[in-house]
This record gives sequence, structure tokens and C-alpha cells, in this order.
Amino acid sequence: MFKTFRQFKISSIILLLILLVAQTLISQTGEREKASELNLRDKNLTDHPEPLSGDWEFYWNELLPPGTDFSDYEAEIITVPDAWNKNDRHPINGYGTYRTTVLLPPGPEILGLTMDYSFNHYKLFVNGRLLHQNGLPGGEWVINSQNQKPAILLLPGASQLEIILQISNYYDFYGGLLDSPEIGGLDTLNLQKNRSQMRDAFLFGVFLVIGILYFLFFVSEGKDSHSSLYFGLFALVLSLRTILYGQHILLSLLPNMPVEVEATLGHLSFYLSVPLFLRFISLQFPFKHSRIIEYPFYVVSAIYSILALSTRHHFYIRFLTYYQILALFVAIIIFTVLIVRTVRKDPTARITLLGFILLVGTSLNDMLYAQQIIDSFYMVPLGLGLFILGQATLLSWRIGKSFSESKDLAIKLIHTNKSFRRFVPEEFLTYLNKNSIIDILLGDHVQMEMTIMFMDIRDFTSLSEKLTPKENFLFLNSFYERVCPVIRDFNGFIDKYLGDGIMALFAGPDSAENATRAAIQMRQILQIYNFHRSKTGYDSIRVGIGIHTGSLMMGTIGENQRMDSTVISDAVNLCSRIETLTKEYGLDIAMSEETYKHLKGDLAKYVRFIGKIKVKGKEFPVSIYELFNGDPSDI
Repeated sequence: MFKTFRQFKISSIILLLILLVAQTLISQTGEREKASELNLRDKNLTDHPEPLSGDWEFYWNELLPPGTDFSDYEAEIITVPDAWNKNDRHPINGYGTYRTTVLLPPGPEILGLTMDYSFNHYKLFVNGRLLHQNGLPGGEWVINSQNQKPAILLLPGASQLEIILQISNYYDFYGGLLDSPEIGGLDTLNLQKNRSQMRDAFLFGVFLVIGILYFLFFVSEGKDSHSSLYFGLFALVLSLRTILYGQHILLSLLPNMPVEVEATLGHLSFYLSVPLFLRFISLQFPFKHSRIIEYPFYVVSAIYSILALSTRHHFYIRFLTYYQILALFVAIIIFTVLIVRTVRKDPTARITLLGFILLVGTSLNDMLYAQQIIDSFYMVPLGLGLFILGQATLLSWRIGKSFSESKDLAIKLIHTNKSFRRFVPEEFLTYLNKNSIIDILLGDHVQMEMTIMFMDIRDFTSLSEKLTPKENFLFLNSFYERVCPVIRDFNGFIDKYLGDGIMALFAGPDSAENATRAAIQMRQILQIYNFHRSKTGYDSIRVGIGIHTGSLMMGTIGENQRMDSTVISDAVNLCSRIETLTKEYGLDIAMSEETYKHLKGDLAKYVRFIGKIKVKGKEFPVSIYELFNGDPSDI
């Protein structure tokens, strides 16, 4: 009996162990089946697409086609999205098969599936049919000649989907499903795609326009705005990066672009944008020991850029993490600089700091969202856009300020030019073929035929002795205020004020007639002026006017720090002598024979010959004529 009881006890223990093992196997099988099944039957996929994230079956080093009895292979559970080489679970390079079952809600809705851009080669099977292929997954590296842009795939109408993904990686630093496929209404997915493309295109346009504006601002401002050059280049690099990622607009525009070229451009946009932004900050907000930080980082960025241009993506991506750490270090420095400048109440630093915080914050959000730590959405494009728009606001403020300063400077320059014209006649610039007084150089000159006029106030010495210095200046200015505008009315200009007299010049074919008519009108104005002076008890004023036509040389004399306009000619000396003769002969207006010969019509009728007079400085006597048309009628 004991023997029988002992056998029963042993049998019971063995049976219990069998039951425990069976229960464990059933439990594990149930868990595996549960882990490989994604239940979406209670989801509204038509309006709200769902990512196929969760636990998938994974078969390492196996490319299992549809129809395979998967129970014959050992499966492991892997989380999607994630890399199979995370925590050194599997090597970076290799291949495997993903598998899951998706339970869909009942209804006639047309559903689609999104597959994001991937460097991994894969074949996607849904319910036994090859739905999409990217490259050629296998046991070795091959060139992917297919278009890798994100795809939206039409799903078969079924309540349950078996999804099998054969995938291999010999190109990227990460292998596997790095982004969750998304399932939803086909129209909704297409709408999301269109919105994303519009967002990327909008950001591309914003970055491109702002980059060009900053570059043009640098061209217009020159050396004082080197920071604008680097920020403009930074914005242009970002515009390229915008169409390289997201919806990969550049790949849609250039479908035959090799994968290696697109990857290289993407990395270069990173290796160039960070040093460009650092240079912009160091110029816009200079800080101590900036060169010690800048130049080593520029060297590292140059090395990374050379690696990207000269090696395969699979090689240089191994070093990306180190550059990201350096970029983070640079970001901390920039953040510190902006805080210091903000504390010093720099308004441009405040706006830049705010935009930089948004940019860093959205970048952290994207990293946490990619790791499935938080539930949000990708925000870097938004952060970049807000940062760039902040800088665009600063640029518009700088342009507005520069425009206002230029406007004020232009107004001031106009007033300055008007003031200079009081000292240097505008006609003088015209005859020297100069646009502005700043264009005049020492020694500039021109030779031409002109008519010269000298006018002198008679007995000014005795007249000035009766007046105080102030009254002398008031008298001269009052006299010139009445007489001198006549010269301009007849196309002449005053070359010099000689204290109690003036020297005026007339050019052109009618210069002699214009000078003569001006002299006549000056005599008439003087009569009216004397009439008013007599009423107030002041003495009458008499003037002598000499006119001569001849060749002269007009130009600048002096030295670089002080120069003056002048005319040099024997004709000027002769005209001065003729004006002196008016006092000796009791004439009001006298002219040379050269001027008389140029007179036409009625003017010549009022001229009489005085005689040939020996003039100082002349070898032969000079013919002198009197113009009496300006005399009072009784004379």
C-alpha cells in the first residue's frame, strides 16, 4: 500500500509539473498573440488616424514571406517605433521581419496607411499582398534606386489586417521601424500630407525670403552689417533643410536624386547652420573669448562637412552624436550670451533670446516625443518659423531705422547743399561737369568764353566812415539783396563778393546781351533804391559797372585742406580795369569792343564810343564804349 501511495505521490507531482508548464506555455502564447495584435475596432479612423505603435513580433535574421507558418520560428517582441540595435539587442547592420495583426472597426470607410521616409530597405505585405517596397531588403548592402519620399498606401477593405514588413539596414545608424506607420481615412491622410507640404513650402519661402533680405541688407550696409550676412546665410541653409526633411519636397521635385546625395545635403545643412548661427551671435552680441570658442568649432564643422562630402552616410553618421553634443554646448554658450545682453537691456537680445528659447524648447519637445516620453507633435518647424520671424521683425526695425536715418541724412544733405550753394555757385559745378561739391578736386578746371561783369560802389570808403561796422554790413546786404537777383534772372552767377563790389559771370552764346541787360536793370533798381534812401535822409549811391567778353579759365586753387573757386584770365584783369575807368570818365556802364560786337538789335543803339584808352597791363590801347540805356531820362 505504501508503495502504491508513493507511486501516487510521484504521479501527482509529475502531473502538477506538467500542468504548470502547460499553463506557462499557454500564458506565454496568449501574451504573444496579444502582443502581436493591435485592436483599433473602437477607434474613429476616418477622422482620427492612429499610429500602429506598440508591440510587434520580430524575427531576427529572417525575411519571412506571407503564408509562412510563424509558429515554426522563434519570435521576440519589439516595440514600434524603436531601433532594433537599441541597448545592443541586435547589431546595427542586419535584417529581420516585423509582423502584427490589426483589428479594424466595421464599415465601408476607405482606409490608408502612411509609411515615412526611411533609409532602411523594406517590403510591406498586407494580407498576403505586396503593398509597398523601398529598395531591396536582403543580407547585404545594395544601392537604393527607388524614390524614398513618404507614401500613403490604399489598404484592402477588410476587418482584419496581417501586416508583414521585411526590412534590412546596411546604411543608417539605426535599424528597424523608427517611425510608426499610421492608419486612417485615406482622405484625412491625404489632407494631413497636403497640410504638411504647405507648411514646409511656407517655411521654405519664409526662410528663403528672409535670407535674401538679410543678404541684400548686408550688401547695402557693407562692413557695418556682417552679422546680417551670416544670418542671411543661416536662413538660406534652413530653407534648404526645410525641403530636405518633413515631406521631402526636394525629393518630389528631383525624384532621381540619389539617396546618398540627399543624405549628404541633410547633414551639411546641420554642419553649416550651427557655425553660421554662432558667427551671427558673436558679431551681433560680441562676448569675451569668443574666438577661443568659435574657431575650434569652425574647424570641427569643416571636418564633419568634409566627411559628409567624401564618405558614405553609413560611415559619417557614426560621429553625429558627438557633433550634437558640441552643438548643445554651443547652444548653452549662446543662451548665456543672450541672457547677459538681455540683463544689460539690449532690446535686440531680448527678441533673439525669446526666439532662441522657443527654438530650443521645440527641439526638446521633438526629442521627447520621438522617444514616446510625452504625447504631443513635432514642433521644430514651428520653433524655427517663430525664431526666424522674430529676426525678420528685428530686420524690419533695423531697415526702418536705417531708412529713417537715411531720410534725415538726405534732408540734412539737401540743406547742406543749399548752404554750400551760397558759397559755391551751382553754375560753377555745372561748368566743371560735377554733380556735387564733394566731387570737386583740387586743380579741376575748364576753359571757355564768358562775359565778365565787375560792379563797384563809388566812394564806399567815405560812406562807410559814417556808419558803424554793423550798419556797414546791414547796408551792403540790403544793397546786394536788391541788385544781385537780377544777375540770376539773366542766367549769370556771382563768382565773388569783393566787399564793396561783385564779380559776375555770364556764359552761353547770349552772354554779352544777358550781361548788358542785367547791367541796365541793375541801374534801374538802383534809381528806385536811391529814391527810398532820399526819403529817409540817406545819401544816394552810385555804382560803376564794367563788362568784357573773352576766354577765361575757371577752376579750383589752394591746397587739399582749403581751396577756393576762381577764374584766371587776362580777360578778367581787363574787365576790372574797365570798371575802374568808369570812375575816371564819369561813366555808369562801360564795356569793351569784344562785348559791343556781340550786341544785337536795340541794345547796340544805346552804346557810344568813348575812345581808345591805354589800359594798365595792355600793350595797345583798348576801345571803350558806354552803355547809357540805364541812365535817367533827363540825362
